[in-house]
Amino acid sequence: MSTLLNMLGNLERVPEDQVPSPGSYYPNWGFTIYRTQYGGSSDQKWQALLDKIQAQLVEELEEEGGDDDDDAQAREKLSSLFRLDARSDAGLLQHASMDQVRQLYQDNQGGSPLNADLPTHRYFLLADAEVLEDAGRGEFWVKCVQPDYVAADYVPKNARLGGGQRYFGWMKMTTRSVFDLWRELDTRHLEGIAPQTIGGMHLVMWDGQFT
Repeated sequence: MSTLLNMLGNLERVPEDQVPSPGSYYPNWGFTIYRTQYGGSSDQKWQALLDKIQAQLVEELEEEGGDDDDDAQAREKLSSLFRLDARSDAGLLQHASMDQVRQLYQDNQGGSPLNADLPTHRYFLLADAEVLEDAGRGEFWVKCVQPDYVAADYVPKNARLGGGQRYFGWMKMTTRSVFDLWRELDTRHLEGIAPQTIGGMHLVMWDGQFT
């Protein structure tokens, strides 16, 4: 089975509490993305970032699978189901820290985040001042964040042997790797995907498992 057909199959849902069953359906896939910088030219940078994610998602889908009818239909279906749940609210999000956005996510502020009820894909994207400044220079990336991160859960029990904490509940990633991220999360947690930090610093940007 091709990657596209496998991904579409993983999305398929069958209601279990309705009799007779109305049949299977496909929910939207994608991520909620929060914006925490406002003012100046940030509106244009924010829109450019969203447009880039959407455009590169289509490009990544086009590069996957073959030219047969099944893959073509799966590609079209996956493209139509993809969503970026963009959250832009200066009154709520301006200058919010990552931990504050985590709390807003958990509290369902602004409505339930996209796929928050899907344990394997319960993550969000963050566009803060650093991300948007780079977007203004044509460098497109985002931060992928684990909303339920608790630092104590990731501190090595023996720091001398483990070399200290290497995962801090988020990673930098290129916008073109959003598609790869979704596929990777089918089988791995973000902790297993994120490049290890160096001295607590996020120096390596994730650019997709399949590139």
